[in-house]
Amino acid sequence: MRKELKILSVLGLCLSGQFAFGQIKGNVQEADGEPAIGAKVEIKGTNTFTRTDDDGNFELSAGKVGDVLVITNLEEESEEVIAKDDLAFKFSKKIEKKDEKEIEEVVVLGFGRIRDAKDVVGTASVVKGSDISNAPIASFDKALAGRVSGLSVNSSTGQPGGLAQIRLRGVTSVNGNNNPIYIIDGVRISSGNLTNNRNKSETDPSTNVLATINPNDIESYTVLKDAAATSLYGADAGAGVIVITTKKGKNGKAKFSVDLERGFGKKAVKGPKSITPGTWNRVLTEAVKNKRNLTEQEAIDYINNELAPKETTLPLWDGKTEVPDWTKLVERDYTSQNSLNIGVTGGSDKLKYASSLNYFSQEGTVRSTDFDRVSGRLATDYKATDQLTIRTDINAAYTKQNSVLNGGYFSNPLLTKYFMLPTDPAKNPDGSYNLGEGGRMFNGMFNAAYLLENNYITTKTARVFANIQGEYKIINNLRYVINFAPEYINMERDKYDNPIHGDGANTNGRMINERVRYFNWNVQNILNYFFTVGENHHFDTRIIQEAYKKDYKYLSTSNTTLGRLGLYSTDNFVKNEETTGNGYIATRNAYAANVSYDYSKKYFLDGTIRREALNNFGSGNKWGTFWSVGAAYDISNERFLIGSSIDLLKIKASYGELGNQLLYDDLNSFAQYGYDLNYNDAAGGYIYQLGYKDFTWEKIRQFDAGFETEFFNHRLNFSASYFHKKTKDLIFPKGISLTTGFSTVLVNAGDMVNKGIELDLGGTIIKSDTPDGFNWYLSGNFTYVKNEVTNLPLGESITGVNIVRKGEAVKSWYMRKWAGVNPTTGEGQWYVNGKGGEVTTDYNKAERAVQGTTLPKYMAGLSTDISYKRISLSATFSGNFGHKIYDGWRNYTTSDGQYIHIYGGYEEQGDFWTPDNPHASNPKPILTNSSKSNYSSTRFLYDGDFIRLRDLTIGYTFSKSVLDDIGLTNLKIYLRGTNIWTYCFDSKVRHLKIEPEQNVNGGGSNFEQPILKTFTVGVNVGF
Repeated sequence: MRKELKILSVLGLCLSGQFAFGQIKGNVQEADGEPAIGAKVEIKGTNTFTRTDDDGNFELSAGKVGDVLVITNLEEESEEVIAKDDLAFKFSKKIEKKDEKEIEEVVVLGFGRIRDAKDVVGTASVVKGSDISNAPIASFDKALAGRVSGLSVNSSTGQPGGLAQIRLRGVTSVNGNNNPIYIIDGVRISSGNLTNNRNKSETDPSTNVLATINPNDIESYTVLKDAAATSLYGADAGAGVIVITTKKGKNGKAKFSVDLERGFGKKAVKGPKSITPGTWNRVLTEAVKNKRNLTEQEAIDYINNELAPKETTLPLWDGKTEVPDWTKLVERDYTSQNSLNIGVTGGSDKLKYASSLNYFSQEGTVRSTDFDRVSGRLATDYKATDQLTIRTDINAAYTKQNSVLNGGYFSNPLLTKYFMLPTDPAKNPDGSYNLGEGGRMFNGMFNAAYLLENNYITTKTARVFANIQGEYKIINNLRYVINFAPEYINMERDKYDNPIHGDGANTNGRMINERVRYFNWNVQNILNYFFTVGENHHFDTRIIQEAYKKDYKYLSTSNTTLGRLGLYSTDNFVKNEETTGNGYIATRNAYAANVSYDYSKKYFLDGTIRREALNNFGSGNKWGTFWSVGAAYDISNERFLIGSSIDLLKIKASYGELGNQLLYDDLNSFAQYGYDLNYNDAAGGYIYQLGYKDFTWEKIRQFDAGFETEFFNHRLNFSASYFHKKTKDLIFPKGISLTTGFSTVLVNAGDMVNKGIELDLGGTIIKSDTPDGFNWYLSGNFTYVKNEVTNLPLGESITGVNIVRKGEAVKSWYMRKWAGVNPTTGEGQWYVNGKGGEVTTDYNKAERAVQGTTLPKYMAGLSTDISYKRISLSATFSGNFGHKIYDGWRNYTTSDGQYIHIYGGYEEQGDFWTPDNPHASNPKPILTNSSKSNYSSTRFLYDGDFIRLRDLTIGYTFSKSVLDDIGLTNLKIYLRGTNIWTYCFDSKVRHLKIEPEQNVNGGGSNFEQPILKTFTVGVNVGF
């Protein structure tokens, strides 16, 4: 039975035909007499509203006699009441459903702060959980791409369950943290790759602990951007905050939902094609011709009779012998995708509950890689007394991820795909794998197809997260809240190398077992008091104490010499190669205060101060002070705009100073000592890390200013923000005398600025008056970010092809500029000054220069929702522009003859210079090429601009008459595609073939597993 609202009493002053200077005061209850907490009360058409308190009371500036008072409860049901001159109210009519736009107006800011969007002083963006639920990806963070202005989401690996790089309003640090923190229902959770953040001896597709969270459990995401919105989080807030609100129970009988989805995937971008045997023949023959000044036949004879027997080169392909397709041997043509989610919500006035069970599985493009998750959740809301409410939320998940190494490891199957000679047989005539002579193939590589079947890297993660909250109403408008949130994470990473072939052959097999354990807890004490002074001065104040502790343990063993094939446990390896372990405890303690004030819902002020201490720093630097101030003016609540087509016109500004968490929690400002030194079987001690007593937080000073507008009864909205984000005290390694035993010490030195604009535009283009009519909603966002290093007292820093230089973007590309192929001689050319003008064929005479940035300057997103009758269509696009990406392995894969006799490479090597092909894309190949034409330069640097269709969903919802016949409350079937279309702007000019989403930290592509595009069919059932 639907709950109804009723007005019990109204007090105030209304003047007939005029605006009153008093207030309408009332109390709202549900039909059973319980207060309608949080119900929305507004005068229809004025865009002025308030929410009822814990007793259902409200106060609202009075309008005029005959105005309609609209009261909407949390279940989206509403009543309209007409204001009479005798102050008597009565129901005029019922509305079954309010516009969903009103549900989106609630913004969750954390620490119990819940605001209507128009009352928020800071800058925040809200994404509905329903927009991301059932997305065929392992972690929700990747699904945020394109939905929030200022938020860059880069899936640099397609490893299922792998990490995404999240950047909010640019890069916050050079050597520190750049990832936002995540808050679930008010308390912080762990995020990122937690396998072992102190001793990454291998580069593998990182795990992502956020993949343990079921996206179907999430009600909404709120991305907090500026200082006014994030300052309550103090030392962690510099890179942004993402606040997650989970689904809660509701009054009424149990409501069940079942979501089932199945599908398949393949590579979103095909990638460069491996060289074919015919092309390899041509390139190698031409390279030998040019090297030894031979005819074509002489070159062929030389390769087959002299080069092949003496070096790693195989004889040229005879055109008849069957050759392997290394791509098909290491990659799947299609991957599988499965998801099942079961949920139930319900409750009574005393107890509300929400529970779910989820199973998710996904295969990766590379054979043997996959990800599986089983998770469950139980949330309760128990009203113990009229004053005390107890809430619990327990989440448990178990994931299993099978992965492979990336980069230059010879066991990396994607390296094999391009480096293996195309004529090197994968299998022997008897069908067994070709393992080469001496355990390696002709070119020193491993047979990755064999390794995928006989080696493994498995990471198993068990995570339990709980949030226990008590809320006690001391007196009216004064409440005390305590949160206790423990988190336990256990990760087991096992790497097995077989004793027959590969890295384990020289040690008769190897097993590496890594164990990582986190036990974290977060405690918050919050005192919240909201009150009104006079008739128009509204205050919401809170005092907060927060403590957080992270307890980390790591243990790793490496054992060799396997006793028997087919046994994989550690006790079957007879030699201990190495055993290491470490751990740390990181703690923080903070006190904060926040005051929010508004005058008549027109003028808003917000102020926050937080004092916080971390144990990472020395005694003189443990405490830091973080703060913010913000103000807003809602012009639409002025009398001259009430009743106009302008529903909202708010200008706002904020400024504050925040901190930025360290990259590693065990990074300290004081000296550390190690005692694991073996000195002739006696224990020895040594200085493990030098200390620097003045080492402290990186500090981020943020200024934000903008405006928000809504028109035509909320059908059109537009907002714009300008931000200036300055990071001071950047962490850099400072060179010191080697006589200390160390080369560097970490210090705070340098400043960096991110500044830009954000634009958001959305509107209901077509809105039908009937439920089955045509509706079309369209929204878009645009972001411009300019990054610049403004102060660098230690001087510029060059690492590989990247530079950190004052006046440039952080980690800009720094290399020679390619001037193309000389059409007369076929030699490669570079610009002498690194910019333009004079060219040279001598690589050493060309200067390096800044050639663009790794960071996108422009980001854009576009979403649309269309519905007609019971058919719906939604789509989301996103794009990044204004940056460069580098194919870092092209010196091998397009080597102009240097490595063509050893490694295969890309098929596009076949377009090389000859007198008959003077405008080829590649210089003439020369065996063991000494011209350095394949060395790092802009030849392999591409425009990174791309657009991607992130999500496309077409669904059909069955009618109520059909549902009644089969006993269901909801039934929807849908088809969904993710990453199904990608357009790279440089692909038509310079043949960009690699995945455009690359590591934004510089260094270029690293043979990561390809990102998937998926196609799934799903069904949502409710009963």
